[in-house]
Amino acid sequence: MRNILVLLILLLIFSDLPAQRTLLMLQTRSEHRNAYYEVGDELTFYIKDRKSRIKDRIISLEDSTVVFRGYQVPINQITALHIDNKTRWWLRFKPAQLLLLGGTGYIVIDAINSGEFDEGTLAVGGSLIGLGLIFKLLIPNKIRLKGRTRLRILTI
Repeated sequence: MRNILVLLILLLIFSDLPAQRTLLMLQTRSEHRNAYYEVGDELTFYIKDRKSRIKDRIISLEDSTVVFRGYQVPINQITALHIDNKTRWWLRFKPAQLLLLGGTGYIVIDAINSGEFDEGTLAVGGSLIGLGLIFKLLIPNKIRLKGRTRLRILTI
């Protein structure tokens, strides 16, 4: 009876060991910016010879392919990933948002305090808004997969 109890305890302890998770990792130059996608996550990407982006939910991850509903894409065919919540890094997007918000807020607060629009305030606020728009135009919405930035399928 004692042997059966020990066997049951060992089975409960080691029952999670054979369960492996497969992840799609966006590996970047700096390790703290890696993004991980699991089965069930949405992925927006670009493939070779196609300019439009594709957005779909990951059904399965195999050796070197990502399986979606009705089709599969080899990871070496994916040329870029579109920015999503997992790849929206602070220094990449926040300056543009802060400049737009700061310029608009500066103009509105000065107009509320003085009751009119001052030319100096409009110049400074407009410059901040313009700089924010330039940042939005210059920072692309996709991460190109080349060099040390690449996709890998991990089994952990």
